[in-house]
Amino acid sequence: MDFKEMKIDGLTSFAQGGTGECFRIGDDQILKLYYEGFQKERALQEKRNAKTAFVAGIPTPISFDLIKANGRYGIIYELINSKTLSEVLQENPADAKKTGIELGILAKTIHTATVRETDFPKSTEKIKKALPLANYLDEKTLNNITAFLKALDTATTYVHGDFHTNNIILTNNEIMLIDMGSFSIGSPLFDLAVLHFSFFDSPESIKGDISAFNGLDRDTRNMVWSSFIEEYFKDKSSFEEQEQLQLLDKVILLIRLRFEALYGNRASEDYCKDIREEVMKEFG
Repeated sequence: MDFKEMKIDGLTSFAQGGTGECFRIGDDQILKLYYEGFQKERALQEKRNAKTAFVAGIPTPISFDLIKANGRYGIIYELINSKTLSEVLQENPADAKKTGIELGILAKTIHTATVRETDFPKSTEKIKKALPLANYLDEKTLNNITAFLKALDTATTYVHGDFHTNNIILTNNEIMLIDMGSFSIGSPLFDLAVLHFSFFDSPESIKGDISAFNGLDRDTRNMVWSSFIEEYFKDKSSFEEQEQLQLLDKVILLIRLRFEALYGNRASEDYCKDIREEVMKEFG
């Protein structure tokens, strides 16, 4: 597939993530542009991911042209009158409960979609790649973590992979997923764990009452999370819910392990020490 050359002079970045940033093009399109160093295969994979999700009935914007701008690669998406859920909640924190319910419905839509293509990465891959960097793990702990991840790999649902309020938009009163670069196959608990991490476990959210990551105060995040969990598990038995929540705690811990292994320099030594101690206690 060909990449069209495009000038981005004059365009303003309105959202930034770990792999790229977004620019508005007029009133009905955005350009998702990867940072320098990311190869064109990353954009090609994301476009394929977005198409697969769209065909499976998962609400995600229509993707258009592949773009090359200033040596960087990206994709143009159709987005009309859109705001991220973080922006919506910043403007209307009273909508936190309603938003949590909508997030629960969206997550269930992803995780119950019919899987027609299975040659996607496993949702455990990011954690597996980070394990060699966690050099405090002894052999027993590493084996226990590996066995836990292997058990999760038996799940065969679609997983967004980066499920949080900066990557979910409201457009024409419909919520949609963006940033499909981490789309994968595996346990839906990974989407729940990433949302929890973005609300409560990222260093930004721990430093103060306002999270620099999503701009939401703690009360808003608490309400969104509690209503999300209630909606997501409302059709499950109390036993199944508790069983899944216990597994979720372990997945959240492994998400934290990955962060500490890769980006520990962004956090305090006490924060990193707590993660290492929790990992050894849970899996050691």
